Amino acid sequence: MENNPVSVSFLPTKFDYADFKAAQAKADFQKSEQLVLRITGAVLLVSAVLLQIFSFKSVVNSILYAAMAAAGILVGFFHRLIAQYMLRRRALRYFDANKEKFIAQTTEFLDEAVIFQNERYTASIPYDLFYRAYEDGRVFILYTGINEMRFLPKRAMGDSECVRIRNILQTKLQEKYQQEGAR
Repeated sequence: MENNPVSVSFLPTKFDYADFKAAQAKADFQKSEQLVLRITGAVLLVSAVLLQIFSFKSVVNSILYAAMAAAGILVGFFHRLIAQYMLRRRALRYFDANKEKFIAQTTEFLDEAVIFQNERYTASIPYDLFYRAYEDGRVFILYTGINEMRFLPKRAMGDSECVRIRNILQTKLQEKYQQEGAR
């Protein structure tokens, strides 16, 4: 790691906040939850097909079974897309209603700590006090506690800073650091 600190300054936009909330949901989504949703979708789909084949044929039943099959496909195969869409919409609405809460901030990665600074406060947190860190294609999320986190949009930094931050987090946090897609 280089001795000079990496500094990122930004004013969050509503799209930064939506990216953060989407990444947070991806980071918290468990494989067991995904398995349950896929099994539920498959059961709905298979049940709809079997009921259509073996039950009393009527227009109402056919419409009901088609709706059941569609629900099975949505739940089983498109649950992530639907959840991401809903989360992003909710985040955009929240940002628009609470713009004054989102202020400019600077995050500085030093050898032994990360400094968070805005007009209201400055905090220096050593790396070993971080709960975890997560990175996806658009943001870094730094968890300072179980439900306490800070985010850094990648649009606020160049590629070299992004690589340096990734290397710092991988080195300092080790197994507490997670990238999108790596489980």
